[in-house]
Amino acid sequence: MERDSTIIHFDRFNVERSVYPPDLYMAPHRDKLSRISIILDGELSESTQDRSVVASRNYVVIKPNQVVHENRFGSGPLRLLSISFNDNDLFGERFKKWQWIHHPAIHVMGVRLWTEIQRVQNEKTLTGVLDQFFITLSGIRQQDDEASVVWPAAVKQALTSNLDEPQSIRALSEQLYLHRVSMARGFRKIYGLSPVQFRNYTRVMTALEELATSDKSLAAIAYETGFADQSHLTRTLRSLAGCTPAEFRRLLGSLGRNDQ
Repeated sequence: MERDSTIIHFDRFNVERSVYPPDLYMAPHRDKLSRISIILDGELSESTQDRSVVASRNYVVIKPNQVVHENRFGSGPLRLLSISFNDNDLFGERFKKWQWIHHPAIHVMGVRLWTEIQRVQNEKTLTGVLDQFFITLSGIRQQDDEASVVWPAAVKQALTSNLDEPQSIRALSEQLYLHRVSMARGFRKIYGLSPVQFRNYTRVMTALEELATSDKSLAAIAYETGFADQSHLTRTLRSLAGCTPAEFRRLLGSLGRNDQ
């Protein structure tokens, strides 16, 4: 199996949808253009001179073109959406550092961008969605910050566990002996979102993963991820990710994955 790639060219950036074969190795290299890539399915290990990251679905990489890196791909195909920048000013001063990010809002915004690419293929519209992606991305701090303060990680754990029976924010703040407003402000400083927003994006990200990897009914997925019903799930996906559950499964099919 060879790499399968589709590139949509625009003046300031290109959008590339790629499927890489299993067990591929890419020797140390630099990319010609700076890029941001979103893993849609599969796994890879990427290493620089001083760091190595194993990344899978829901991960995003920010990769300036001067960074030398090597890649080892997992045992299954890797499906990737990449934005490469012909205009490095659009990539921006804020993205000088190579980094992998695992965050529900970033993944959901990536799916939204992918959806818009399929739907409109208009540079002006896509630049607007890309700006929203950048704003979200800029608000996300690296999770290394968790090490300096213990309670944000505890809040994150509580928000992402038992999505079908979520704990109220007030009860969570009381359990941790924190004022609800102070907890929300401190959490936003670390994760770029309020606790309520973080939980909502986590629900959507988890629902997208279930849609991608299972043949469960929409009603079952809605129940397991904390939505009131199938209609609530569909409305929220359309609002945050820009697509309905059925559209998302079709998008996966367009990258060589059979509909579940």
